[in-house]
Amino acid sequence: MPLRSPRRLPRALNRPVSPAVRAVAQKQYRRSGRRQRLRKEWFSRFSRRWNKNSAVVWKELKLWLIGLSIAGLIGLIGILILSPIFNVKHIQIRRQDARIDIDDAQAALRPLFDQRLPFVTRGEVADLLRTIYPDITQVAIKKTYPDAIQISIYVDPLAAQLKIDAQRNHGAAGTGTLVTQTGSYAYITARGYTVISPVRLAKDPLPTLIITDWGAQPMNRSLLLDTAFLRAVFEARDTLRENFGLQATDIIVYLRAREFHVTTKKISLWFDLSSPLQLQFGRFREFLKALSLEQVKEYIDLRISDRVIYR
Repeated sequence: MPLRSPRRLPRALNRPVSPAVRAVAQKQYRRSGRRQRLRKEWFSRFSRRWNKNSAVVWKELKLWLIGLSIAGLIGLIGILILSPIFNVKHIQIRRQDARIDIDDAQAALRPLFDQRLPFVTRGEVADLLRTIYPDITQVAIKKTYPDAIQISIYVDPLAAQLKIDAQRNHGAAGTGTLVTQTGSYAYITARGYTVISPVRLAKDPLPTLIITDWGAQPMNRSLLLDTAFLRAVFEARDTLRENFGLQATDIIVYLRAREFHVTTKKISLWFDLSSPLQLQFGRFREFLKALSLEQVKEYIDLRISDRVIYR
């Protein structure tokens, strides 16, 4: 919308201004403009001083904050090291297997009491527990400040049940818990440790290893078979079942000779660790090309490199 053109004031409102009034008005106008300039200059000087002083104050404040932070950190470390508030006073054991005895585990972990909770590590806990449970596979810890720790213990799974060939066992009995103890159950773990328990530990049926020909009977939680030996035993059993349709009924292990015999419903097959299992199964395949299993009455010996002996 366009603005209207300016018009003079009506005569009734257009009063004449005397020179004296005009002079006063102009003087007042000049004075108000000067005040505004002075006020602006004062604000500008104040801003410059404030910025300069605030930079100095902030620099000093940062130094104080850094110093206070360092002092607080040193004090916190001192509290953790010297204060008894964070001493371990409560240890809770959560066992994942029935073979873990709570009282034995508590006794093994006794050195943790009165240690500073923030400095207790999982490796330290595992080392203490392995003095009585060498078949431990994993330890998990959960700290509850200020003085409690919860420990979960995981052990090597059971791989097979153990039996002793009493007719061939002439080894001297050592100190400790023996596999032949009456009323006990004997197992071997996946890493070859012996486990003796007064109660049945395996919920599902496990394969049975018949151990024979040793000088000293194995103690509870002692290493009986190395992992390679145990792996070869179960690999042979599974290969016979999957590739040849032969189901193992017994497995006899000879520790000194480092060999094992897998007994099926028909025959027994003899293996050892002097040559790879693949070569021994290769001899078995060559044997089956020449003869049938019906001609074998007792065993097939696959241990010898240049021949196969059977009976």
